[in-house]
Amino acid sequence: MELLAKTKGLEFPKKVKKSKNEKIFYVRGFFDAEGGIPNNLRNRFYIQLVQKDKKKLEKIKAILIDLKIAVGEIHNPSKKVDPCYWRMFIKTASHKKFIELIGSWHPKKIRLLKERVMI
Repeated sequence: MELLAKTKGLEFPKKVKKSKNEKIFYVRGFFDAEGGIPNNLRNRFYIQLVQKDKKKLEKIKAILIDLKIAVGEIHNPSKKVDPCYWRMFIKTASHKKFIELIGSWHPKKIRLLKERVMI
């Protein structure tokens, strides 16, 4: 808990902008913590990234674009529920590339990705 409190306002390290591997690992960690995929195999597959800090999500979007992964617009799904909640989706055409390049270290997400897209 203490580690989270100390890093909550952390800016992107300058090195992240220089190294492709560091970009990939940074986005993977972000996806594992702040990303989502449907749990139910019957639901349409999507990959989403969510965050209350819109600027941080904009930086993640820029990294993904730099990695040639297509993303949708950053939007607020419900201003009534939470005016500070932001979301973007990975475009369907980039799902495979996101999974192969970014992937996940989260055991549940790894299992769901394997079941959904058979990687």
